[in-house]
Amino acid sequence: MGTTLELFVLGDDGQLNCQLLGQNPEAGESLQITIPRNHWFGARVVDKNSYALLGCTVAPGFHFDDFELAEREDLIKLFPQHTLIIQELTMK
Repeated sequence: MGTTLELFVLGDDGQLNCQLLGQNPEAGESLQITIPRNHWFGARVVDKNSYALLGCTVAPGFHFDDFELAEREDLIKLFPQHTLIIQELTMK
């Protein structure tokens, strides 16, 4: 529901992909995607005055012990070529 979502997926090899989540496949949007293991991801709505309602399913089962929230400075050190998008999608 809502507007299209830009989903940025960053691999440990430094490759950054942007995929569109939304309800319009003719415009290149997908209803769902799979994020590979050991990839960072962040998202933003395309229409800044709208919202996006979505869910995230984790398989196999999710454990908080395995969860790591990205730290801006750590990501910038690892992927300096993506500093601008990292700054936009993370908090200090």
